[in-house]
Amino acid sequence: MILIDCGNSALKAQYCRRGELRASFCSNYQSGWAQRLAHWLGQQQATSCTYASVLDFERQQALDKILADRFGSSLTRLLSRAEYAGVTSGYTHPERLGVDRWLALIAAAHICNRNCIVIDAGSAITLDLLRSDGQHLGGAILPGLNTSLDDFKRIFRHIDFSDEAISQCEHPGCSTEAAIQIDYGQNSITQLPRLLNRWSKIFDQEAEIILAGGNASGVQKIIDQPGRIVPDLVFQGMKLIKL
Repeated sequence: MILIDCGNSALKAQYCRRGELRASFCSNYQSGWAQRLAHWLGQQQATSCTYASVLDFERQQALDKILADRFGSSLTRLLSRAEYAGVTSGYTHPERLGVDRWLALIAAAHICNRNCIVIDAGSAITLDLLRSDGQHLGGAILPGLNTSLDDFKRIFRHIDFSDEAISQCEHPGCSTEAAIQIDYGQNSITQLPRLLNRWSKIFDQEAEIILAGGNASGVQKIIDQPGRIVPDLVFQGMKLIKL
């Protein structure tokens, strides 16, 4: 089976056979990414594919063609849901929660049997609060450590940044607009520890911090708190859904 995680800045894929990782692929979206993916897929013996995507329309069209040509009807796209495997979305409209965040929450609930805070650090940094009973309490979306505000807005170009819900929210956001945290006087290096310290008090007991994404180690240094780095957290969530 092929598993594909299509993020904002990079596409990652795994070829798993009998539960073991046999090959992996990673590419940013520079020129030729689709051809590179098609070539890699052609080298694998997989007959089915499951994927999650937050791509824009143009890139999604290119991906859809590659996957349809290669796998036909043996293709499954994962979407965010209101509830799965004991995890309940905190979003007012659950389908609008980024599927990568949803899969990370499912994986975190599986590997952590207590309250947890899930931080996925890529071109955008997402922070999600998950109670020990599986209830998602919402979260935050901030620019990545190396992402300018202009680039951040391009990632979320479907969002109206004049929306009144985009503000210095005191509570975890339960919509994409309410989750976006922009402080024009501070960057994410300053904002993230402040949010983490404030929101960790929401839990009645201590919460474990789980970090994922390419900048997980950098974020851990910034927050200066113990945390567990799980590089393939989204893939773990995908595998749990496929069990």
